[in-house]
Amino acid sequence: MRNELTITIGGSAGQGLVTISHLLLTSLARMGYHVFASQDYMSRVRGGHNFMRIHVARSQPRSAPNHTNVLMALDGKSVETHSPSLLDPAVVILDPATVKARPSNGARVIEVPISFIAKEKGSARYENSVALGALFATLDLPLDGLGQIFEEQFAKKDSKVRESNTACALAGFEAVKQSYPQALAPLWREDGKGRYLLNGASGIGLGLIAAGLRFITAYPMSPSTGIFTYITNQARKLGIVSEQAEDEVAALNMAIGASSCGARSATTTSGGGLALMSEAVSLAAITETPVTIANIMRPGPATGLPTRTGQEDLDFVLSIGHGEFPRFVFAPGSADEAFYTAATAMNLSEKYQVPSFILGDQHLVDSYITVDSLDTAKAFPINQLIDPQKVEKPYLRYKLTEDGVSPRAVHGMPGIRFITDSHVHEENGHITEDPEISMKMAEKRFAKLVGMNKEKAGLPAWHGPKNADIVFVCFGSVAGAVRDTVDKLNAAGKKTAALCFNRVAPFPTEAAKKLLRGKKKIHVVENNIQGQFERLLKSNTGVKTGEPVRRYDGRPFDTGYIIDRIKRRHKWRI
Repeated sequence: MRNELTITIGGSAGQGLVTISHLLLTSLARMGYHVFASQDYMSRVRGGHNFMRIHVARSQPRSAPNHTNVLMALDGKSVETHSPSLLDPAVVILDPATVKARPSNGARVIEVPISFIAKEKGSARYENSVALGALFATLDLPLDGLGQIFEEQFAKKDSKVRESNTACALAGFEAVKQSYPQALAPLWREDGKGRYLLNGASGIGLGLIAAGLRFITAYPMSPSTGIFTYITNQARKLGIVSEQAEDEVAALNMAIGASSCGARSATTTSGGGLALMSEAVSLAAITETPVTIANIMRPGPATGLPTRTGQEDLDFVLSIGHGEFPRFVFAPGSADEAFYTAATAMNLSEKYQVPSFILGDQHLVDSYITVDSLDTAKAFPINQLIDPQKVEKPYLRYKLTEDGVSPRAVHGMPGIRFITDSHVHEENGHITEDPEISMKMAEKRFAKLVGMNKEKAGLPAWHGPKNADIVFVCFGSVAGAVRDTVDKLNAAGKKTAALCFNRVAPFPTEAAKKLLRGKKKIHVVENNIQGQFERLLKSNTGVKTGEPVRRYDGRPFDTGYIIDRIKRRHKWRI
């Protein structure tokens, strides 16, 4: 009986590996298994090499290891690419008619006539269903729930399509059971308590919806598009307006316009699109209009690596926009954390009338985890609008207040009129160049930082023993691999811990200083070459850090990568 297992499904774009992976993940989640899945895909519609790595464990994994126990190879490239990472004893499932390559390390090969079975049952289009059935048999999983999943997957298709896919899955299952009984030590049986499957894109989307989103606009740009499409698919039934803009400049300006009329608004983009939004970010700041921007980073300048992962936009987001103004910047570490973070970003943007950013990457939005539930009460929208019947007259939209936050009305409220302008303005919104008023308005904007800094949301989270000798520090999606690394090292007798940052602006200086006080061995783990977060940490806390662990090849961290780069420093034998 296995306590954990890693499955890799590999093939070229267009072979249906995403469908196989999603159906398997859904099945495992409903059976009660804890899973984490990481997706790796190329920036092309057809061909290339793509794969999904699925880690199944007794307790919730937060990352996928860089090895494989079961490889479903839909093409020869998958065998060649993943043979070095096959962990003995391992099995490779393939169709001998289409895949001629064989693993180089002696892994057991399960030959299934996938293409023949699919054609026999009706169409070559059903090959992925045959492959799914073969996977179920290899993993010794029951087929009971697969029929229901096919019903959902093909709900809009003709009943013959559902029946043919089910027949193909059953045939693939039987082909393995008859020829390769007990090909692999079986998984344990869970108690059947189903879990929810969530990826970062849907986590952010759900969080924005829970916080009262009413207007979403975007110009599609990988890897942020999944958030926009997720919300768009729910928009009609939830009363949300979804608008695909002609470009990113229009997208953010539309969101600002909708917000100024009272609709909670957001936009999604990646680095290149955010660059175009720079002027509009400043517009939101000077008009004190709440808006939430999900910037899902991609590595490299310009087009860079559109479908790969990286954390290269941190400096950019911390300083984007001309002029000086405060902003919130959050970087969730997982899909479930993304749900609460997105709601928090929208609510705090509304509370302080500042732009807020959700900083993610491909690894965050395209990775799946299982969750038992999401507490929607923690994401409930906070209403900050004034009551038009009780407002002071004359109404001053930018009234100078001690905390910097003015009573907020929106255009269209009965009996209230005010001016919104991109210039420096008086309390009533009229343009001014008066030096004293200009200073007071700048001070007003930054007075908000007192309250923003006191917010408890997004404070860094400690994972591991308090008396750890070594602390790994990170932000954003790196948290999963760092936490799993700490667990692995502690199981091997090392005293390590992780400090994972969610909020990076305003930087939680006092909390960070308190948690890192007295720690002599600190290693910052991040997905960029310059150590942008390490620099931010040092400048705000003054802590001294040791040898960093950085990755900037467009791929996510795994526990092996981190341990390999740090064990030499501490002369570990693991």
